[in-house]
Amino acid sequence: MNNKDKVFIKIKGLYTGTMDEEIQQDGEETEVIETQDDEVEVINIGTYSVVNGKEYVRYEEVYDDSQERSRSIIKIDGESVEVTKKGVVSTKMVFERDRKNMTYYQTPYGSMSLGIITKNLEIERTEDTISIYLVYGMEVNCEHLSDCDMQITITTKELTIEE
Repeated sequence: MNNKDKVFIKIKGLYTGTMDEEIQQDGEETEVIETQDDEVEVINIGTYSVVNGKEYVRYEEVYDDSQERSRSIIKIDGESVEVTKKGVVSTKMVFERDRKNMTYYQTPYGSMSLGIITKNLEIERTEDTISIYLVYGMEVNCEHLSDCDMQITITTKELTIEE
């Protein structure tokens, strides 16, 4: 990839959340742990650049059939990846293998403390593609919310969403 190239950014993620619930059954309290999987796949168009040895991918995201937008930047610096969003949703998430990073996630509905525990981070490069694979846990307000697998593909080749 070259500086100022137009790129396609595919973000594909699987979020597995657990929810503890206590129920009454035959007069006995029972704890039920429910697991919910949520799979997300989006494609955006952006630009790729290199500044002082760090790689930057800039793009805009639109949220849920609205015209609300956030400007997003993916920064790759050696073995760390940083995702910054500014707009209707604002945050700065830092992914570093075997580290926990804290941030705030701001939405129109309020702000929450977010913990990102990166378990695995792999970055692979070819001539026209950067593939980032992340496995991480997410905490909201210091409580485990979900386990996440995310694949980010940044390429000069046109991409499509898989069926």
